[in-house]
Amino acid sequence: MLEITTKMPKILLSPTAGGESESPRCHASPVLLEELISNILHRVPVRSLLQFKCVCKSWNSLISDPLFAKDHLCASTADPNMTHQRLLSFTVCDPKIVSFPMHLLLQNPPTPAKPLCSSSLNDSYLILGSCNGLLCLYHIPRCYVALWNPSIRFTSKRLPTGLSPGEGFSTFHGFGYDAVNDKYKLLLAMRVLGETVTKIYTFGADSSCKVIQNLPLDPHPTERLGKFVSGTLNWIAPKMGVSDEKWVICSFDFATETSGQVVLPYGDRDNVCKPVINAVRNCLCVCFFDSRKAHWAVWLMKEYGVQDSWTKLMVIPRFVQEDSWPWKLIPHDELCTCRGFPALEPLCISGNGIALFKTTASNIVVYNSNDGRLDFLRIWGDLWSYLESLVSPS
Repeated sequence: MLEITTKMPKILLSPTAGGESESPRCHASPVLLEELISNILHRVPVRSLLQFKCVCKSWNSLISDPLFAKDHLCASTADPNMTHQRLLSFTVCDPKIVSFPMHLLLQNPPTPAKPLCSSSLNDSYLILGSCNGLLCLYHIPRCYVALWNPSIRFTSKRLPTGLSPGEGFSTFHGFGYDAVNDKYKLLLAMRVLGETVTKIYTFGADSSCKVIQNLPLDPHPTERLGKFVSGTLNWIAPKMGVSDEKWVICSFDFATETSGQVVLPYGDRDNVCKPVINAVRNCLCVCFFDSRKAHWAVWLMKEYGVQDSWTKLMVIPRFVQEDSWPWKLIPHDELCTCRGFPALEPLCISGNGIALFKTTASNIVVYNSNDGRLDFLRIWGDLWSYLESLVSPS
């Protein structure tokens, strides 16, 4: 795989130490050269871009431009090699975030899980969500929320939640991006004096907080974190009524501030076990454990909200955990129920059919759908999929 370093081709280093004059060797149009530089820099890792800001004033101005940050984010998201994607491990008792390169974890067999870097927090926080390189943090002692981009050390303005230390926290929450209004938002439903109060926090120069009245959302009690996809938050919820369907996805739209429902795939939605959802490839992804067929099935909704766009990606043979470690495969003819089998939460699925899952015990499973290989990684803590970026809403 091509590695991008801080050493750039000479044609791109036209600014000299004495000013912004063009190299006599370069006969390209200044406009074309500027576009070429910009296109190349869109593919450069964030860490290198921060160093390149010192090359010259024009590069510093370009890399600091919010529009460049958006273009860089788009290029990083579309990168099939997942060069900028990370798996973050976080623990509250030891406030430190450890970063693992996602593409290395997906190698077959996976490389040893060696951290790329770590970022220490100076106090106790909870992570409420991850979106476009931003982590939404809840400060436990002072009960405020803020955004943090560990790649560029950006921290947003603090927004108070109205809670008191030691008071009950969220019943459900979710963090994401409202593309219609170009705002990053947090939905937070809290128990205050025995009642549920739902608020939306908007981050940026005109940060705000508003109360949402009578929001008809009722996620499953174990579903606190809403998964962000296409401007919406999504939770698994029990299906109400006389229908044979047992589960449904309830959603919240950041732009319209309305709730809705997404129907699960027809082929697997009647399973007894509660399915698990997440955002994968910027799409809604669901993983079922089929207690009758003794396997997990993974589906991807390629177009959000379109029922016919559900596509089955892979089927994973069942395995069970003994004494917390290691894992083993279970023969098909043994008694199979949901009990004793971990829920699999999809974290990342590569284009060549290798998938990364988080289990109930927050362990990591790597599955290769091409040959059926299962690998298990010892990475502990609260695990998050993270995309490095230059995003810094202000």
